[in-house]
Amino acid sequence: MDNVITALVSSVGMLVVAGIAVIYWRRVSGLQFRWFWVGAGLWTVAVILKGLLSGPLTNWMLGWIFNAGQSHAFHVLGGGLFVGLSSSLFEIGLTFFAVLLWRTLGRDADRAIGIGLGAGAFEAIFLGISVLVSVVLSTDVTPGITGEPGKELEAAVAVTPLVWLVAPVERAITIVCHTSSRALVLVGTAYRKPMMVVSGFLIFTLIDGIGGAVLMSGTMGKISLWWIELAILPVALVSLPILRWCHLRWSASARGLNRNEAPISEARQIRRDRA
Repeated sequence: MDNVITALVSSVGMLVVAGIAVIYWRRVSGLQFRWFWVGAGLWTVAVILKGLLSGPLTNWMLGWIFNAGQSHAFHVLGGGLFVGLSSSLFEIGLTFFAVLLWRTLGRDADRAIGIGLGAGAFEAIFLGISVLVSVVLSTDVTPGITGEPGKELEAAVAVTPLVWLVAPVERAITIVCHTSSRALVLVGTAYRKPMMVVSGFLIFTLIDGIGGAVLMSGTMGKISLWWIELAILPVALVSLPILRWCHLRWSASARGLNRNEAPISEARQIRRDRA
């Protein structure tokens, strides 16, 4: 019964975090909800493609990394790097491809931030609802996690204080990183700033790479889950000033433009920036 209550509180917490994030940015930017849905759609397509295409390759590659070297550090760093790069290739790669086709996505930083936030919030909503469904079915409070990883997670939960708070905190951290990585890629592509694009890919690679490294390290189930959140927290703390900078430097309002007119007016601004 305690596990069910913990899962219920955690799932509601994830939904609340997602809702607060969207409502906050909606109030700050006045952005239309359709741009949040664009981010949600990009996330959905990327996750489907990743599930269909990367599964067999990931299993083979992680097996190769494990057998290629005797060093534990090699297993951890190599496995984490591959997981991070693979995930970034699909999720941020699709965002990059989308803005190449439709530059409007990145010509207003507030819009780009909303798209990234929509992706992160929708992931939190999806996970929160998944846990709620599992609670209702009363079969498993860790949906999609079975076998040895599921046992390791259960063991980690047993040694984690305030475990009900872990998922909402993780989602808050992840939403910030989802948002900054996508905003950098969208704005950087629209304004031909390659270092912004590279930074966006790097942020996302770090977040998922840390999770992959934890799995490869064999420490899951032996340490508190809070140590994992502490490991990814610096990436979120770096992302916050990045988002503020994007908002102050690259938003339509910061440039004195009407958002609805930005795609036409900013064509001239792009030429000035490149000059």
